[in-house]
Amino acid sequence: MVKPKSTVPSKIREHTRFYPYFKDCVGAIDGTHIPATVKGRDVSSYRNHHGKISQNVLAACNFDLEFIYVLSGWEGSAHDSKLLHDALSRRNGLKFPIEPNDESPSSLLTQEIEENNFEELLESQEQ
Repeated sequence: MVKPKSTVPSKIREHTRFYPYFKDCVGAIDGTHIPATVKGRDVSSYRNHHGKISQNVLAACNFDLEFIYVLSGWEGSAHDSKLLHDALSRRNGLKFPIEPNDESPSSLLTQEIEENNFEELLESQEQ
């Protein structure tokens, strides 16, 4: 995973149509199903809405399509909203360190988390 930059991508910065809505955006978040192998009585909880056995994974990526957040391990039957709630309720929430930038002082994402806490943050997300 990479540390997201706080600079506004040129596609957003240079288009008045997008800038007001996405000026503080660092990327996109979505859930996806990853095929899994599960044995025993847990199989039914890993069956997704398509009937396949999977894990539901929540991931965020930046505008360069690099992962900046991943939450894995949820059963395939878990709804994306459940994963999002889990990510938001963790100790660090759905926050990740960003490189400081004078362009976006109103950024909602962790300017309060210092750069030297990046490794600690990654470890806590794995739990």
